[in-house]
Amino acid sequence: MASSELTSVVAVGSPYECIHRHDPTNVTWLLRELLKRTDVANGDICMFHYPMPSKLVPFTTVEDMQRAIDTLSLTTTAAAQQDHNDDNAGNNNVVVQNNGIIPPEYMERSTPESRSRITRIQFCYYQFEQLPMNAFVNAFVNLQHIDIRQNASLTSIDSIITQLPNLTSLNLSDCPNVRTLSPLATAVLFDNHDATSNNDNNNSVNDDNPDPPVMIRRRRRRLALRHLWVRGCNLLNMSKEEWSQVFSALAESTGPLERLTLSRNNMTFVHGDIGKLKSLTYLFIEDNNAPVESVAGVEGRGSNGFVLPEEIGQLQSLRFASFCGNNITRLPKQMAQLNINCDVARWRALERLYKPGGSGYFECKGRFEESVRRTSITIDCDM
Repeated sequence: MASSELTSVVAVGSPYECIHRHDPTNVTWLLRELLKRTDVANGDICMFHYPMPSKLVPFTTVEDMQRAIDTLSLTTTAAAQQDHNDDNAGNNNVVVQNNGIIPPEYMERSTPESRSRITRIQFCYYQFEQLPMNAFVNAFVNLQHIDIRQNASLTSIDSIITQLPNLTSLNLSDCPNVRTLSPLATAVLFDNHDATSNNDNNNSVNDDNPDPPVMIRRRRRRLALRHLWVRGCNLLNMSKEEWSQVFSALAESTGPLERLTLSRNNMTFVHGDIGKLKSLTYLFIEDNNAPVESVAGVEGRGSNGFVLPEEIGQLQSLRFASFCGNNITRLPKQMAQLNINCDVARWRALERLYKPGGSGYFECKGRFEESVRRTSITIDCDM
């Protein structure tokens, strides 16, 4: 392999040093890694790089990833054409070469048939800012599951949502520079683009151009998510409006959405529109550690800590919920309206929640004690 210029890149919030090669060998390396870690039988690609003992992790640019995936598609198309030429040996009009980009032992994994069987891709410790637009949906047409972990460089999930219409599960874990989930609510498709050549460059109506301007209308596409895990991101500054839009989009998911995790994201509240998630069966909102400020001289009074909305009680399909580690100081009264079969496990809240100075506990006391009795799960209190 030719020598390459190495650059060290350290993302904000990352304890690891990212190494990037500034030459074409980085594209070749990434392409071979994708194929080496492809398991066609199980339908997944596991890109796992554990940074021990050096704490060095691979970094790839969006452009390099785009070129690697495009090369995969083009090379395998060429291979398919070569097979066709082999079957028609008398036809010498087309000459196709692999150029050694894909090793022979990985050629079978790179065929369109093999790639169509891939439904899941996991990136663990690989550092990139976002997925390249449209590359993965073109190369892996049946991709349904994206799993990205330990990526301090990831800043945007827009390309993930926009290019994968069949995405049914998304796992974002320990991506501290992901600061919004708004793309879940803003994914769009272009519809009704019937532009003709005589108005591509002129949208006005005149004698030379009698046709009215063609409008490119955008239609927000419904999500197909069934499972969404978001852990270890930084959602502290998401506005109430953004959360409202996200929960509204998740409520319209054709999945429908059944499992939701929002843990270790520095959140301080849950928006009331979570009550729209009528199909939700498992809910984990844990360890957000919202700050609590006590008022001097007034026991049991202060800020609300982590705020749960009354609309939580509208989640009638819920079967299991966990809210531990959030510094909850008030329980919504409507929590008592949850389905009788819902197990609310491990409430680890401030002690004053369970004292007369707390709020909401006595309205829900019987409901929670019944859950504890049935499941033998202890309700914990942080002193």
